[in-house]
Amino acid sequence: MSFANRSERPPPGRRRVTRPWAALGVIVRTAVFGLVAIAGAAGALVRHCTHAPVPMRVPVARTAPTYDADAGEMPVPDTLPEDGGYPTR
Repeated sequence: MSFANRSERPPPGRRRVTRPWAALGVIVRTAVFGLVAIAGAAGALVRHCTHAPVPMRVPVARTAPTYDADAGEMPVPDTLPEDGGYPTR
């Protein structure tokens, strides 16, 4: 069997037809997604800057002691200053 009769190139296949407007849909979809993302980030930033945050510390009223002196329990010593702040060393 001789290989001399074979052509060097394979037979041409089916060519893909490219449409110039086919890429336009991808570009428009990407642009719309980007604009929605920018609008969402801007809205979150405006909300963050205009709303006051909820206070984190809640003052606690001091009530009656939580120990029973008649049962032989001892009170817990106060470690915080009277103003309710953190102790300083």
